[in-house]
Amino acid sequence: MIASPPAAPTPPASPALRPKAFGIVGTSNTGKTELICRLLEWFSAQGLKVAVLKHSHHQNLGDDGKDTWRYRQTGARLVALAAPGLLQITRSSAEEPKLTAILAELAPGFDFILVEGYKTSDLPKVGLAPPDAASKLPDYPGLVAWVSPLPLPTHLPVFNPLQVAAIGRFILDHLGSR
Repeated sequence: MIASPPAAPTPPASPALRPKAFGIVGTSNTGKTELICRLLEWFSAQGLKVAVLKHSHHQNLGDDGKDTWRYRQTGARLVALAAPGLLQITRSSAEEPKLTAILAELAPGFDFILVEGYKTSDLPKVGLAPPDAASKLPDYPGLVAWVSPLPLPTHLPVFNPLQVAAIGRFILDHLGSR
């Protein structure tokens, strides 16, 4: 059997043609994952199908020494792990994949994608304020709101982390999904 050559890289989509995606950003330990989990429960209760992309600066997936790690280390460019109710696919490449290509691949079958990280992307995003944010807030591109248990010095909307339904509605309104 002759293998097909790898597909050509997907050209960047214009913003109007991009899959619906919304970012959740903040420094470490500000509650990004907790908020995303709460939002996923809320979106699911609304009947929405949401994919999640988590950006990491680390290549260690927590599988050091396991079979999937060994396959990647010895040259597999794609490793799939299948179990009852689970399919996990890891693709290796020489450089970090482009966000637009990842979103395009994840989008089919989902109403939108929540993205944890990619702080410097042009995605619309909600920032989780650091604990010392009363003095200076990070300047993330595309930021449309903040999440903080305390008042913040900003002109943007500020949600309390427990206002999951309000944050969810804000995201849906921003994406034009309501």
